[in-house]
Amino acid sequence: MEDRSHASLAAQAVPDTCAPATLITAMPSSLKKLYVHGFPGFYGGAGTELHHQIILWLHMGMEVHLIPSRSLPPDDPMHREMLARGVRIHAPNDWSSISPGDPVFGFCNAAFLQSLPHIKTQTNRTVFVNCMTWLFPREKEAMLNNEIAMFLYQNEDVRQQNMPILRGLNPDSKAVFHTFTPYFHHDNFPYIEERPDDIFGCGRISRQNPDKFSRLTLHIYEYFVSPRPKRAIFLGFDERSEQKIGKPFPWIRTVRDHRSLSQQDFYRHSRIILQPTDTHENWPRVGFEAMSSGSVLIVNDRGGWQRLIEHGKTGWLCKTPQDFIYYASKMAYEPNLRDDMAAAARERGLLLGGMDASIASWSETFEKIQQLPE
Repeated sequence: MEDRSHASLAAQAVPDTCAPATLITAMPSSLKKLYVHGFPGFYGGAGTELHHQIILWLHMGMEVHLIPSRSLPPDDPMHREMLARGVRIHAPNDWSSISPGDPVFGFCNAAFLQSLPHIKTQTNRTVFVNCMTWLFPREKEAMLNNEIAMFLYQNEDVRQQNMPILRGLNPDSKAVFHTFTPYFHHDNFPYIEERPDDIFGCGRISRQNPDKFSRLTLHIYEYFVSPRPKRAIFLGFDERSEQKIGKPFPWIRTVRDHRSLSQQDFYRHSRIILQPTDTHENWPRVGFEAMSSGSVLIVNDRGGWQRLIEHGKTGWLCKTPQDFIYYASKMAYEPNLRDDMAAAARERGLLLGGMDASIASWSETFEKIQQLPE
């Protein structure tokens, strides 16, 4: 799930971050235990989102149980970290330990949706977090069958968009729709002030899916200008990506995934994240990673980016390819402005995804879950 260097970093960090002295925050909610069907990850939106929420839940005093949807090797770095943190890991798709009233979460997990009939034999408190801006077909079916008790959203705009559609499928449903404030564990992405001066490092990071790339990606990278040689990294790139955008220039290094290059090393290289896509992002985790690491974001002016970025202050929102080219060039030629924006972006990331705000939000969410039928 992760390159070895990052795995070592994570493994070394576990004892300190799990020391009893750091877990003294009392949880104001009466809920003490929860289950998640699925497993966290070091890379990718939903897996990383779950990873960071688990860190927060444990800090709040929650007893966390994971029920994987498939077998995991014992030497898997995330498996080791979860055990070291005190998370209880059950056999794949084993529902036997769930009691009535225990909430079971699915984080953007299709396997969770398919397993709902089995989970419902144990508890009625089923909670689905859809990290997309669209609805899964099985999600709609679950709404029709009253199989989901709570729909959770990271972005209020997406809740407002999807809630009427789902309610229209089953007007008699008692399902609850709620938005929470996701936690981002900034310690995993330290702020980087010094980067190589002999080049202008830039890049993009995503899954390899073609929709994650604009067809004009290479056009934008070719035509933005820099006083120093441009050197780019595309982290998350394979034959599907190349079929969409073409063969990258020799000065662009392509990396299939995080097993070959850690996210931390990617951000250490990248002064800017120049990321035109064809997607409508929900609550982009790479945005928090970049802001925490000091890489200035240059992204599409739509979706979750609009809630994350203050245009011209903590990043750049682009409507056209020309916008991407202009703002990338501006960042290359104005290092003082770039550094100021990077510092402001880190502060905004701490505000939007910091521990205090997320604890308050999750406490409210847990209270709402306690009110759901058992």
